[in-house]
Amino acid sequence: MINDLIQDLELDARRVKERMLMGAKFEGAMDAAEKLKIFLIEENWTQIAVAKKLGVSPAVINQFIQNKYEGDIEEITNKAINFLNTHARKKLREKNESFIETTVAKQIHTLVTQTETCSDEEEEGKIGLVVGDSGHGKTKCLKAYAKANRNTVYIELDDGMNSTTMFNEIAEKLGIALNGSLAVITRRIIEHLKPRSMIVILDEASGLRVRQLNQLRQIIVVKSRCPLILSGNQDLEETILRPTVRRGSESMDQFTSRLMYILNLDEIASDKDGGGLYTAEDVRRLYQYGGIKLTTDGVKTLRKICLTPKVGRLRLCSHIISILHLSKEAHDAGQIDTDMIFRAIKKLRLPAKDKLPVYMPELDDEAQQETRAKMA
Repeated sequence: MINDLIQDLELDARRVKERMLMGAKFEGAMDAAEKLKIFLIEENWTQIAVAKKLGVSPAVINQFIQNKYEGDIEEITNKAINFLNTHARKKLREKNESFIETTVAKQIHTLVTQTETCSDEEEEGKIGLVVGDSGHGKTKCLKAYAKANRNTVYIELDDGMNSTTMFNEIAEKLGIALNGSLAVITRRIIEHLKPRSMIVILDEASGLRVRQLNQLRQIIVVKSRCPLILSGNQDLEETILRPTVRRGSESMDQFTSRLMYILNLDEIASDKDGGGLYTAEDVRRLYQYGGIKLTTDGVKTLRKICLTPKVGRLRLCSHIISILHLSKEAHDAGQIDTDMIFRAIKKLRLPAKDKLPVYMPELDDEAQQETRAKMA
């Protein structure tokens, strides 16, 4: 009989609780100390690192693993067991690589490099735009690019920033002193960037207004002569491409004239074949790990999720796969298929179930019947 996903998760939680309760006994403490000692060796962790995770001193960890601790043995044992269990569960979801170069990542890499190539250090920089709703993996790709290229600075904005806080955030990331007016801060930014020919990446830029976009053009692109990469959702593109006849948008002509490349991931993904985004190879490289394989139909289902707007795309897939890696069913079968994915969506009550362009028998409600009718 197929095990229920939620039952698997509840069973795992009960086991953890039982082990923690057993930790109150001295035998449990000795067992936990031995397991912690093995963990330190096999996982190459230091006692200092474990102590920090447990919220105790390194001396306590040292005494505990030597069975010499004279403090509250029940408390430290429970902390140790909880830490080991948590780490073990995370290992079930651990990928082989921290970053996978998917088709999306390659397209974002192309945008950044072409924007940089077309920028002129003697005249001015160019602007590249990455557009797409949540879940395409834009942030992870841009962070990976910045990490791999020392001439790149990555800044994550938020909707509540005004011009002063935005440029303060940029200055802080560049290691520039923050004392002084906005004019002083922006002058320091120009003095820092201009001789270094850096690429400036601003993520989560959807909330930027016309005035802020114009200031970025002036400070980063024109005066510092640096390439500028902006990343956000459709709101960002709509603001930039807004008709200039509207009052307050006059400066967008100057901004758009410096646009080198617009990569709209939503438009590409809406093509019949996804424009090459989220290939079967991408999906397998992202979600086939830990000894558990993806079936062919499972891959197709994950691709459909990736290509469906407003469902979280890659983020939703990662969430589902992480949960399934904790289930006994997936480990017993050694694989994840479409039925498992559908059951996870249903049991976790994820809103994506009403938006996916696939018929899910186990979710045969009114929304699913409507989906089936459209597919007929």
